[in-house]
Amino acid sequence: MLEETLMNHVKKISHQKDMANKSQMIVKGCVDFFPFQRASLFSYSCLTGVGEGICACTSEDTFSLHNVRENIHDIYPIHQAVIHNKPIYLTIQHAKSSIPAKYVKRFSISSLAIIPLIVNDLAIGLVLVDPIHANEPVTKNDLMKLSHYLKLAVSSTFDSAPPTYLLSKREVEVLQYLANGMGLKQMAPKMSVSEFTVRDHISSAIRKLGVNHRTEAVAVAIRHKMII
Repeated sequence: MLEETLMNHVKKISHQKDMANKSQMIVKGCVDFFPFQRASLFSYSCLTGVGEGICACTSEDTFSLHNVRENIHDIYPIHQAVIHNKPIYLTIQHAKSSIPAKYVKRFSISSLAIIPLIVNDLAIGLVLVDPIHANEPVTKNDLMKLSHYLKLAVSSTFDSAPPTYLLSKREVEVLQYLANGMGLKQMAPKMSVSEFTVRDHISSAIRKLGVNHRTEAVAVAIRHKMII
C-alpha cells in the first residue's frame, strides 16, 4: 500500500509545474513516507562547488533555506557523497565533527544522511535527512529506498526540455560566465554593461528556465548543451 501511495506522490510531483511547489513536494515525501523527521533540499554546482539551500520540511512545517550557501568541497562527507554519487550516513559524532558548527547549532543536527541528486551523470543537488531516532542508525535498505524515490522525483522535474529558444544571447552569455565561476564584477566589464544589467540577465534566464537558483540554471543549461 505504501509503495502505491509513494508512486502516486511521485506522479503528483511530475504534474506540478511550479518549481517551488515541486521542490517542497519532493522534501515532503522524504518525511511522509520514510523514517525521517526533517529533509533539506540543496542545489549544487559541480563547476563552482557551491551548494545553495532551497527548502526544508518537517512533519509540521516547510520553510525556505535560501540564506544557506556553502562551498560543498569544504565539507568532506557531503563532497564525497556528491562526487561518488553515493548516499552517506553520519553518526552523531561524525556529523558534529564534519558539518560546520554554525549549522549543527542552528538546526540542532544530530545524526544525518546525505543523498546526492544526479541527473544524466551530473550532480545537481543533494538532500540531507535527519532520522526520527538520532541514536538508531539509518538502515541501508532505508537509504536505498529513499535514493530511489528521489531519483524518480527529481527525474520527473527534467522530463521536458526547457524553452531554450526563449533565451537571448546575453542570457546564454551570463550562464556561460557563471559556469566558468565568474561573479557580477567580472562579468560587467566583459559585457560592457553595469552589474545591475548583468543581474537582470541572470534573473531573466532563471525565470525562463523555470528554476529557482543560478546553480540550477547553469545545470539545466549544461544538460541541454546550451553552454559548455
